[in-house]
Amino acid sequence: MPPTVFPGGARGGATRSRAFVAPTAAGWPGVALMEWELSAQEWIDEHPHDEFNYVLEGTLMVECDGETVEVPAGQVVRVPAGSRGRYWAPEHARMLAIYGPNPDGASSTIVGIRNLAAQPAASPDVTTPPP
Repeated sequence: MPPTVFPGGARGGATRSRAFVAPTAAGWPGVALMEWELSAQEWIDEHPHDEFNYVLEGTLMVECDGETVEVPAGQVVRVPAGSRGRYWAPEHARMLAIYGPNPDGASSTIVGIRNLAAQPAASPDVTTPPP
């Protein structure tokens, strides 16, 4: 069997994403492979399959099951199947996402994207005594 080339299409959408091996509503027996990026943005979703992200550029923050990790370029982070993942890049991060198999086409929950720059900075958790 000869090798297969999967050309990436044009990047688009709020996360400037593109699929090389696209996930489909009917499911996929192998992996799905996408490139995406966040620039002062946050993305939240939940999948019925494992999701791995290899950080190509920048730093990605990931929160899952009450734990937060910082993932610099050159490292991989995994959010396990069934867990809600919160991904954010205070400045910029570009990733290669790999979805594990989803042969039955089980649906994902997409919470969505939020621009961090448009939000007021969180104040420190400090209690100020009354005057």
